[in-house]
Amino acid sequence: MIQLCWISAQIRAIRSSWVCLAWVAVLVGVVAAAPSESESLGSEQGALDDGYIRVPGTDRDGKFVVFLWRIPQDPCTSDDSTLTEGTCLPYKDCKFNSGTTSGYCSKGFAACCLLTRTCGETTSYNNTYFVNPGYTGTDTGTGTCTLTVNRVNSNICQLRLDFINFELEQPNEDGVCVTDYLSVSGASSTVPQICGSNSGQHMYIDVEPNSGPVQLTVERSTASTVDREWNIKVAQIPCDSEYRAPSGCLQYYTESTGTVSSFNFDNAEPVPESGTRQISNTDYSVCIDMVDGACGIEWTRNTTGGNYGFSVTDNADTIVIPPNIVGTPDASSTGTDCTTDYVLIPGGVTDQGVQNDRFCGLGFPNSVTSTTKPFILNVKTDADEDGLNDFGNRGFNLNYRQLTSC
Repeated sequence: MIQLCWISAQIRAIRSSWVCLAWVAVLVGVVAAAPSESESLGSEQGALDDGYIRVPGTDRDGKFVVFLWRIPQDPCTSDDSTLTEGTCLPYKDCKFNSGTTSGYCSKGFAACCLLTRTCGETTSYNNTYFVNPGYTGTDTGTGTCTLTVNRVNSNICQLRLDFINFELEQPNEDGVCVTDYLSVSGASSTVPQICGSNSGQHMYIDVEPNSGPVQLTVERSTASTVDREWNIKVAQIPCDSEYRAPSGCLQYYTESTGTVSSFNFDNAEPVPESGTRQISNTDYSVCIDMVDGACGIEWTRNTTGGNYGFSVTDNADTIVIPPNIVGTPDASSTGTDCTTDYVLIPGGVTDQGVQNDRFCGLGFPNSVTSTTKPFILNVKTDADEDGLNDFGNRGFNLNYRQLTSC
């Protein structure tokens, strides 16, 4: 809602009077006159507290007026090809908070502001980017790097983390993130520690609206050997937002088709004794928003890049079965054979008509279909990824497709 205060100044020879009226309207004249350059606007308007700016003009009678235009801190589309979403702020507020103007919003009267923060800093703004020191270069520092996130208001129930870039040291041979890792504190939901390669992944984090801040912490060890970097967009989601994920869903997909992969997944054939890509001690849910008319969901192995689109248990880096069998139904295990690491599809039925909800091993059925609602994929890994018969696994990479005919 645009909040306006119309101040009419009528200058007389012997006196002056000011009339202030508060009203809500669509300001066609001011919108049409919105400047396209921040420099010209900066010379004509002034920022006030609470996100207001002064916009001078004249009324229909030619009298001088000053409008107060409120700039809501809404998401906006930036001109940056990587940091694509910013926060709408008055130009002076963006500059004061060390932000960068990347496009315009609020009919041209405000900046689409890109706000980046790094180690030891705090944010109270939506769509803040948590980056490594020296980004867009790599990081060679050590120790704790923490971003403190304060809610923009008391109506925030979730944070969404988008891993635009994320490259830390790989887990150890047991799948434990001990050298470098990201952890989250202050959330009301359980968030696993992750490490390795996770660019393109995301997380939803449940928070209590009136609780304290949330902290994102990257632990950096001197033992790290990778070109470490991260850029994590932190979006704040209102409790009544249509974009809020169901509670308890660490990941949430809203399209009719898509691809879901485990954290640190890699489809390349493992090198013997190279360790696992699968992160241990995870237990989370991936939720799929049911589109209109959908009655079921089908899951298939993603074969793009090789046969290792599903290697969750057994020895992936030892040739115990022919390489051309890896990834296929012949290398899969199901049901009660899956007790340590597995994915669970409630109500799952394979393309062979066999009912199973747990899937593990070095392969996946040609397809698994479920009509159980809501559509959920549960992921479970135990504490040991280097057992006698369980090492070198890559994780999973599964395609889903919602069905309108069941």
